[in-house]
Amino acid sequence: MQLRVQGVPVPKCGELPLRLLALLALQGPFSREEAADLLWNGTTRQALQSLRTALSTLRAALHAAPEVLEGTGAILSVNRQFLRVDALEKPSQAELLHWWRGPLLAGRACRGTDRWMEWRQATETQLLEDHLAALFRAAAQAEAGRAEAFVCRAGELSRTYGGLSMTPTLGGEERAELLGRAQELAALRCARQSVHVQGPRGSGRSSLVRAAFPEAIWFRPDALNGRPDPVWAAHAVDAGRAVFDDVEDLPDWVWPLVHYLEGRGCRVILISTGPLPPQWHDLPVVRVGPVETETLVRLAATLAPAWSAAELPALMMLTAGLPGRAVRLLRAGGATLTALLRVRLAQFGEDALRLLWVSEDSPAAEVDRLCLQCGLDREALRGAVTALTDAGLWVDGRAVHPLVSEVAGELLPWWTRQTLPPIAPSLERAR
Repeated sequence: MQLRVQGVPVPKCGELPLRLLALLALQGPFSREEAADLLWNGTTRQALQSLRTALSTLRAALHAAPEVLEGTGAILSVNRQFLRVDALEKPSQAELLHWWRGPLLAGRACRGTDRWMEWRQATETQLLEDHLAALFRAAAQAEAGRAEAFVCRAGELSRTYGGLSMTPTLGGEERAELLGRAQELAALRCARQSVHVQGPRGSGRSSLVRAAFPEAIWFRPDALNGRPDPVWAAHAVDAGRAVFDDVEDLPDWVWPLVHYLEGRGCRVILISTGPLPPQWHDLPVVRVGPVETETLVRLAATLAPAWSAAELPALMMLTAGLPGRAVRLLRAGGATLTALLRVRLAQFGEDALRLLWVSEDSPAAEVDRLCLQCGLDREALRGAVTALTDAGLWVDGRAVHPLVSEVAGELLPWWTRQTLPPIAPSLERAR
């Protein structure tokens, strides 16, 4: 960090006056007491005296620009019309690759109050995260060659300044699914009552709840033998929070259990794809939907660094913007998107592959025809649809990316010849 007045560096401003200026420029305004206690140890009276000395030094350094520093009363601030802070500016795409020159407050870590060190760390972290987001946003919008450069630069900065990471310390996949979810995570953590988390499967909604409430007890219907378990309920009451996932699929006797837990002071978190029953409509709702393209680009660059950046923006179309689907797709591995899809499709059972091949419309509208043509029973058909949807390859009744059909086109004729010889020729002609 360097102070310049009319383009000329100020050589002898002093460490603490510069810290005060950074504080006001990057966050301010501050009350005199807040600024003094953050920057100086000792009693408030001693800190205020040190603040007055620093202000005098700063005003002397800014003698050619007296309008920058404001605050003759209890509140201190700077006039941003007369002060340029390059770390807060938004560079153009042409400037992005060379914009970041290291933490703004580098070299300012020596000897400071605990509050100053915490503020400095949080501020540097936010500045880096904003710059990384800009790089991934540019990669999502740029042509192939430029996209590769933006992703590489973001990876270089992440490795160099990894200590500034804002990502929560969770397991790999859960941590990845939380990218771009800062607002939803904050909303959950601020909840002072039971809450409804609504979003499609694959949106990372369960990972979000685990990050917000790691102490919560999760409902496990397969462990309850079709009836409420008093031991489980007691654990939930002791923990103070209980989570019910996929509430649409839960038996009716669960709802009295939810009422019982609420009556005992236990806050419940209800996770669903759609709306809750009418008696629960008064719960606050945290909606979890698609993330921005740059978030998926960042996710792919983290989990599949060998990918070409030119293929990364296709993830938005392929996964409908849902990070959970992207994580499941990316964990299959593969140097390219085509190779990855080939690996993922090979993991499916033949029912799912046949379904992808013959269905040209919504599976729900063609259940009878598909069961007849493919020799599938209804349970197998539902399993195939679920497998494809959970993988992010099937949305709203159809394949969501041309590469899915391209890869499946090589595998499915072989599958159909092995299992349904009579209809294989017609299927291949349909291609």
